[in-house]
Amino acid sequence: MVMGNAVLSDAYGSVGMLDRLPRLRNDAVRPEAPIAAPAAMPRTSTIPVLIISAATLIRDCLARCLADSELNCTMNGYTSVDEWRPADPTASVTVLLCATGDGATERAICDDIAKLQAKVPDCQIIVLSDTENPALVRRTLEQGAHGFVGMTFNLDMAAAAIRLVQAGERFVPVSSLLAAQAAPMPAADKGPFRQILTQRQIDVIDRLRRGESNKIIAHKLEMSESTVKIHIRNVMRKIKARNRTEVAILTKDLFD
Repeated sequence: MVMGNAVLSDAYGSVGMLDRLPRLRNDAVRPEAPIAAPAAMPRTSTIPVLIISAATLIRDCLARCLADSELNCTMNGYTSVDEWRPADPTASVTVLLCATGDGATERAICDDIAKLQAKVPDCQIIVLSDTENPALVRRTLEQGAHGFVGMTFNLDMAAAAIRLVQAGERFVPVSSLLAAQAAPMPAADKGPFRQILTQRQIDVIDRLRRGESNKIIAHKLEMSESTVKIHIRNVMRKIKARNRTEVAILTKDLFD
């Protein structure tokens, strides 16, 4: 389903672009194709929304605007992921992870998503950024987030993204998908996995290949052990490794 300048997933009758995201270069994206109308979406939600932003103005404005929207849910704000200490790690929560600029957005994607997953494994994460770099949008989903909302979106679109993610869907700007499809294939760089792993994951692999334990890796890279485990699990999924030994063997070319 195409909604404004965003594309939604198959459960609402879309053309299935998100499911084909890893092979966008081979499948044509046709947002103009006829799409079945979705069933009526819930206009309200009981799932609380957590807004994480280092910028107080962005955090407060989002909280007030979304509170006035039809979401009708509890809003809480924090300056960082580390500041948030969930009382119940099994509770449902939707997290708006806000970042401005390529650098901050990449850090949010590479580090903060894993931290959030370590705190509440089933949380629904939406990255909100002023950078709609197709590579970063794609990496957001690869890291396990449920959506990406650009700051060029209006409030109604942002609220719609939250409602859809809370309904179990994924949300991403169609313009980023089209740009990713049109971009030339990057040149090979230090092994076939360089393009699908984040720099933080490569840092973890580097320490893992030295035989270091999760505790030592966490200390060296200044992260928690649970975050290290999340990174290793994501690496294993991406490169189809079954254990740490296979990770070390399969990623050899990254460090040659």
